[in-house]
Amino acid sequence: MKYKFLTSIMLLSLCQTSVFADDWDFLSVNGYGTIGGAYQDNDKVMYRDSRYADQGSQGDFSFANYSVLGLQLDAKVTDALSFTLQGVVGPNNANGKLIDIEWANAKYQLSDSFDVRAGLMRLPIFMFSDILHVAYSYDTISLANMYSLVTINSYEGVELSHRFDMDEGSLFSTLLYGNTKSSVNSFDNNGDFLETDVTADEIYGVALKYFHNDLTLRASYIKTKVTLDHEDIDGAISQFDALGIPAISEAIQQYSMKNSPMTYFNLGARYDFENSYILGEYMGVESNSFLPDIAAYNLTAGYNFERWTPFVAYSKVSSNSNYQAISAEGMPIQSTGAIMAANQTYTQIAEGLSDLEVERASVGFRYDLYENTALKFQYDEQKSNEKLHIFSTAINFVF
Repeated sequence: MKYKFLTSIMLLSLCQTSVFADDWDFLSVNGYGTIGGAYQDNDKVMYRDSRYADQGSQGDFSFANYSVLGLQLDAKVTDALSFTLQGVVGPNNANGKLIDIEWANAKYQLSDSFDVRAGLMRLPIFMFSDILHVAYSYDTISLANMYSLVTINSYEGVELSHRFDMDEGSLFSTLLYGNTKSSVNSFDNNGDFLETDVTADEIYGVALKYFHNDLTLRASYIKTKVTLDHEDIDGAISQFDALGIPAISEAIQQYSMKNSPMTYFNLGARYDFENSYILGEYMGVESNSFLPDIAAYNLTAGYNFERWTPFVAYSKVSSNSNYQAISAEGMPIQSTGAIMAANQTYTQIAEGLSDLEVERASVGFRYDLYENTALKFQYDEQKSNEKLHIFSTAINFVF
């Protein structure tokens, strides 16, 4: 509802792009898209490109995994002031809507080196956060599994950015602050559906990017307070809290998912040499709540033969539950049964939220059909609760 008027503007623009482009010189229209899908032969498990998607391939071929269309409008009002609006249309948008507004902000150029941006923006957690859905910009059909684990990709706030040019390189730094609230529909690795309201308050952080000839380095650190509201989990926790047993109530307070501090840390690097490149990225997530700590990394390498770029990739996600069982030692006999029941319930909650172990090895190639269109094929062997053999193809384009 909050961005309903922005969605209307985007839909109008889709119908009148040529009019805008010809008559409104201050307005530029750009877009991107993917037509692609995946096949895997295990009809007992659904392969989803994102943990928060409700469609995918289950013993068949599905276009739902990767297909997406995005449109971005940029309006340069003055030499210093500009506006950006970006919407994404896809069957697997994380919020369950057909159209998702991901960027809606104003930017003011304070000087040649400083600018400030305010509104709805994408949180710069990863190397490819700014171009998350623009698959034409990278060789693989989909990004590493770590990209689908974060529930607060977009946020409302303010960013102050600075560019510092050196003799042979440039350093870009961004300070940010904001908050976000969204409803996330997700599935765990057992296929169980989870509908959760996610609120992140007091998001603040720093993102750094350094370019030097063929080397790109990136780092980010983001801290926030996260609240997860899930009807079944909240109900189970409340029932035990109502017993009035101090040890149980203390555990609830310690592992609470209400305003719980959470930090995200990311390091990434890419090095291009001759016709080859190697890219690596690491993400760490830390929390003291029922939510797990996460460590994930990805390695990708490719070689360019003019229009052909074969590549290999490997990624892994590991998670670790924070919950430690409540000790019943020295407790009154009438409390022991309740503590054992609480331990069992809390362990199930923690293990359900921390069931994130995924390992994936990929091989594929990209073929540049035109200067704005690429054809891709990819094979993945993915291990989690089940081993999946995934065959994917896609056409990526920008305009």
